[in-house]
Amino acid sequence: MAFPRAVTDAIQKLEKLPSFPLKPGPGTATEAYKNTSPLAYTLSQIPLGTARPLKIICIGAGFSGLAFAREVETNQLQNINLTVYEKNSEVGGTWWENRYPGCACDIPIHNYQYSWAPYPHFPSYYAAQKDIHAYMSLVADQHNLRQYVRTSHKVLGAKWIAERQKWEIQVVCTDGRELMTSNRHSREGEKGEPFIEECDLLINGSGCFNDWKWPNITNRESFRGELIHSAIWPRDANLKSKRVALIGNGSTGVQILPAILDEVESVKVYIRSRTWVTAGFAQRFAGPNGTNVVFSDEQKKAWQENPEEYLKYRKDVESELNSRFRLYLKYSQEQKDARAFSIDQMTTKLGGKPEIVDKLLPDFSVGCRRATPGNGYLEALCSPKVEIVWGEIDSFDDKGIRSATGAYNEFDTIICATGFNMSFSPRFPIIGEKGIDLQKKWDKNPECYLSVTAANMPNYFMYLGPGSPLGHGSVVSSLERVTEYMSRMISKLQKENYSSVVPKPHIPRAYQKQALAWLEKTAWSSNCVSTYKNGDPNGPLISLHPGSRLHFFELLKNPRFEDFDWQSLCDDQDLTFAWMANGFTVDEENKENTKDLTWFLPSVEKAKFIQNPETNGMKVGTEKVEEAEVVIKEDLRIID
Repeated sequence: MAFPRAVTDAIQKLEKLPSFPLKPGPGTATEAYKNTSPLAYTLSQIPLGTARPLKIICIGAGFSGLAFAREVETNQLQNINLTVYEKNSEVGGTWWENRYPGCACDIPIHNYQYSWAPYPHFPSYYAAQKDIHAYMSLVADQHNLRQYVRTSHKVLGAKWIAERQKWEIQVVCTDGRELMTSNRHSREGEKGEPFIEECDLLINGSGCFNDWKWPNITNRESFRGELIHSAIWPRDANLKSKRVALIGNGSTGVQILPAILDEVESVKVYIRSRTWVTAGFAQRFAGPNGTNVVFSDEQKKAWQENPEEYLKYRKDVESELNSRFRLYLKYSQEQKDARAFSIDQMTTKLGGKPEIVDKLLPDFSVGCRRATPGNGYLEALCSPKVEIVWGEIDSFDDKGIRSATGAYNEFDTIICATGFNMSFSPRFPIIGEKGIDLQKKWDKNPECYLSVTAANMPNYFMYLGPGSPLGHGSVVSSLERVTEYMSRMISKLQKENYSSVVPKPHIPRAYQKQALAWLEKTAWSSNCVSTYKNGDPNGPLISLHPGSRLHFFELLKNPRFEDFDWQSLCDDQDLTFAWMANGFTVDEENKENTKDLTWFLPSVEKAKFIQNPETNGMKVGTEKVEEAEVVIKEDLRIID
């Protein structure tokens, strides 16, 4: 009987593990399998719960990739050979790449960090990019995660090989530059010939806020001055005394304007869409009117010395973030209150410019576009250095920009704060079952299950896939829950003799249908140009989870294994339960005797003692007691 290569590979891997008791003694092997199924025979010699060795490749060393590396480093996942490929020269992902002036996180920083790596030393409530990246670098160092990361390696594509139940990953080295472009089809910075590496599982942690795009404007390449995209800000950029154009008033543009205002000669801000400029998230813990707060050295020291106090502070802020989700429902009282508050704030801050108020205030719901906390932005729009150019841009030429109204302006520097490609179509081909390319399949309609898995893509998991809770709270907490979900799925794959797992064909489609139906009642579905719809005001809300962040967490807590097709390593269905192994558990086989073999007995805190009635002053009727004793004696035939 010939066995598939995947089976023989698994046998070879199992036999190489020194921890496996492969010298069977009496009764430790199922001899009936010896000449009929080598794999089942091998499994019969190892204890139940043994994790099959797997090779995993993760793409990206940002918050996602580091979270998964920590899962391996702490042995939450066992027998894993992990490689994290990072195209840039350093870890950090979007917080290494985005370094434009004013770049900061609009989520309170003490909740925008790993729960397992608390850091009370951030200088301010809303942290700057450099502080966030410094934190990520410390995490990578102090949690020993860099050993898994290979920087300056760019993934070019992936292909599922069904016969071997493996992914083939095409990788190329880079020339070591700090930032590699994320634009699809760009080969800039690549060095040498690509190579192929195989793995059992592929995890895509490449993110959704780094596939930046130039504005689709005629003759953009003809401009002879300095043309900068906010997502690849050059370290040597010099705006001193320059005539600057700033295109865009989304989250990035809102941060850039006040940050460059003192340096430039003048700024013309090109705005085509209305937007809500709000106070920061969880502003109750921020400064007056939602302004940033700088923490004193005394405060940081107090948190360092009192972890319980620091945890309480983080929980208070987290509760505030979670309690605000109802404002994203179109007709809720919270939405009405947020609208009234935002109108008042914007009108006050634009006090001297009522004409700006009339053109900037939206008619759509607060939150339709991602709320843009913009400390100093509205005030900057009122500066004599700033002029707003409303509407579409017609074209570039070698010296400047012509607007759709015919107005023309010359510039030294043009800054494009024009966002990212949020189609969720991968930046490189990912070819799964039946030759299906996820890049092409998802170009228009990215159907995904729980933002983590996709149809026809076995052993493929994603971070921040379609349907992530991007619009509510800290994404870092969400990444941790996704990591735990992946870990449970992978552990089942390892311990129950499966070679692959993939969502049943109808599951992502049915899940998306439910999601889109629910999202219709949210502020996000209002008619606006937003990142959540990839710039199409009438597009589907493919980006967002249909519910609160806590709702998302609950769905991930216990994977619905029945929603997946699981491929066994044993071809014979009668051997489906060969993974029940040698009749003992891993804990019983633990030679160091460090495992608790009485885990099923609860702790004292969880057990409620039954009280003795006599010791509690309770009396039992004498006649009943005597009658009971007689019955017992008769039943047991006891003779006095």
